Amino acid sequence: MNTDTPTLVFPDDISRAATLIQAGECVAIKTETVYGLAADATNERAIAKIFEAKARPASNPLIVHIASAADMAKWAKDIPDIAFELANAFWPGPLSILLKKQYWVLDAVTGGQDTVVLRCPASKDFISLIQASGTGLAAPSANRYKFISPTTAAHVLTSLNGRIAAVVDGGSAEVGIESTIIDVTQDVPTILRPGPIDDVMLERALGRKVRYAANLGITVPGSAKQHYQPDTPVFLLSTEELERRGLRSNEGVISYSQPRLAGHLDDDCHIQLSDNASEYSAQFYAALHQLDKLALSCIYLESTPTSTPWIAINNRIGRVVAG
Repeated sequence: MNTDTPTLVFPDDISRAATLIQAGECVAIKTETVYGLAADATNERAIAKIFEAKARPASNPLIVHIASAADMAKWAKDIPDIAFELANAFWPGPLSILLKKQYWVLDAVTGGQDTVVLRCPASKDFISLIQASGTGLAAPSANRYKFISPTTAAHVLTSLNGRIAAVVDGGSAEVGIESTIIDVTQDVPTILRPGPIDDVMLERALGRKVRYAANLGITVPGSAKQHYQPDTPVFLLSTEELERRGLRSNEGVISYSQPRLAGHLDDDCHIQLSDNASEYSAQFYAALHQLDKLALSCIYLESTPTSTPWIAINNRIGRVVAG
């Protein structure tokens, strides 16, 4: 891969992006969740470029992004009614549905598994790119494997500049964390990756019980123990531990409450996020990117609440701090 050629950055030029996709290139583009690294999901060489650019294990499957629920049958078979119920309730949006794959779907996309994960994103640019490209688009987060997910075009360039063809700069992603992944191939719909759409929302839409997977038993995007991590070491502390600790000027803090921090912490090193779970999630990765640029000795995260609205962000935090 030629890393000497800088990645192109251009705003909202979907025709140009589609031309690159059709030529077998990878293009980073904003979804409502994070920036995705899009490539033609039917082109094995294009898919290989995703894995090469990200240095991502080939066994790790990719989500295929489609324009509407009508496209599900192209990619999946034996689709249960519940999948269409979910699509009707949450698509376009941050919900990815795991289904049995059609025989022709590339093993490179599914990680060699007999299932495929599909999503219809709530991003006009991304939907336009799918339609202009004339195919489903595989699109993991547009960052090197296990690094902080990108919510701006600048974040993409932090780790992928020169490794991908282009970035379509669409501003900041609104949701800020990756989609919920739900498995509907089982008797009880099972959340494999927590995300913006939680079990309460799913149960309300379906009128039936939904569970969280206790033991995945299947590899899905975002299931690695260590994930979403900056280069700077990150540690999780309770509010009380943060307040007792004497902080130094070369240490960073991300908090959600307003802890009384002692010591000599520089103002630039303390990022105060919202105490609302969805707003915190939208800001979290950007905060990690901001502090990671400061060459700090470490970053401390204040433990967030454990109530249902915080399940998804706590899942991400747990992987950020995993050693």
